[in-house]
Amino acid sequence: MEKDDRQGVSTATLNALAPILKTTAVWLFAGAGPEELGENTASIGTPTEQVASEGIAITSEKMLPIPIIGQVEAGAFREAPEYDPDETRYIAAPPDRDFPHARRFSFDVSGDSMNDLKPRPLMPGDQVYGPVFDDIDHLVVLREGMIVVIEQTRDGGHTREWSVKQLEIYEDRYEFCPRSTNKKHKPIVVPNTVFRDPSEDDGRRVRILCLVKGSHSAFSY
Repeated sequence: MEKDDRQGVSTATLNALAPILKTTAVWLFAGAGPEELGENTASIGTPTEQVASEGIAITSEKMLPIPIIGQVEAGAFREAPEYDPDETRYIAAPPDRDFPHARRFSFDVSGDSMNDLKPRPLMPGDQVYGPVFDDIDHLVVLREGMIVVIEQTRDGGHTREWSVKQLEIYEDRYEFCPRSTNKKHKPIVVPNTVFRDPSEDDGRRVRILCLVKGSHSAFSY
């Protein structure tokens, strides 16, 4: 866990630890299903399958844990916190066949800046997830309509805003656009000459943090 300054445990590590600890990878990952490995649990090998009673979707495809690293909310600049792996929550999602070796992040959606996204909105309580853009930058051509999580930092990086936007591309600029019924939300416009330059005149830095490949919906009553 401490090798190369990495924090957390991979799925492969969970699968290797489970039989040694006489339990299942599902129990180590989600605390779901039987804790002790027995005759009826010997075939449960990955933190994916058949745990609907604990809130994990039943699927025939192997699911992998993705850490929820924070909240995306337009207009909310917050002090950049220290990452604490002990307090990290996870969602489970199928492997990314396009970018199988990239890290993936997930984010809690807050606010109404994407409540009019088509074909389906992103609502407060949803989660979005996808590959870390730094890991796939050399593999991806930015295209009109992509959904991305962007990071704006200011005050020398001490405060930041994470928000989810839809990309519009023009000859001289990128526009990261809200899709909202609330007209207070405005696009973030970045000239393409400075988009990948960390030093802008106003001290602000804008970068793509994550390419959104999927979402999980939550219902509140």
